Amino acid sequence: MTPTLIILIDDNPITLFYNEDVVREVFSEVKIITYESSTTFLEDFLALKFSQEEILLFLDISMPVYSGFELLEEIEEEIDDLNKLSVIMLTSSKMKSDTEKATRFPIIISYIEKPVTKLKITDIFHNA
Repeated sequence: MTPTLIILIDDNPITLFYNEDVVREVFSEVKIITYESSTTFLEDFLALKFSQEEILLFLDISMPVYSGFELLEEIEEEIDDLNKLSVIMLTSSKMKSDTEKATRFPIIISYIEKPVTKLKITDIFHNA
């Protein structure tokens, strides 16, 4: 998958800034949008639907209001065609329960345990 848009969602502004910097190293030519709020992202996503974009979403699991998984459930309820959306879940620790939840979402292509690194990102696409 070669995304035309990358969206990063993390409630920690420092982590979000760092992740954007690392992702930009790997995908220097791709437009990147960041969100500190899952609710703001959801409002924008449902309003715009980014319908013409191949979206790669870096999504933090643990956030206030909507967890990463709750956010994906909302997206699935509202969007009919998810073929242009791929998700990489970001986690502070790989918990077995999170891995089990992920099997319900075919759009999740991988997990990255924080911190995000260039090598972790490139490994996902190299091994795909």
